[in-house]
Amino acid sequence: MIRKLAIDLISQYGDDAETIAMMKAAEYAALLDNENWQLWEKVIEMLEQLNNSKSLDS
Repeated sequence: MIRKLAIDLISQYGDDAETIAMMKAAEYAALLDNENWQLWEKVIEMLEQLNNSKSLDS
């Protein structure tokens, strides 16, 4: 699920995907919604991994 969210964000937002994910994480953190905040933190980590690998197929 995390990987799919990350790939969907890249498909939709391109280079801005990580920024969008950070905004979502911050939004949930501000709402004290720890479950969704942690989910989006994991999406950010996955985006970083995908960006470092430069391949969405691996």
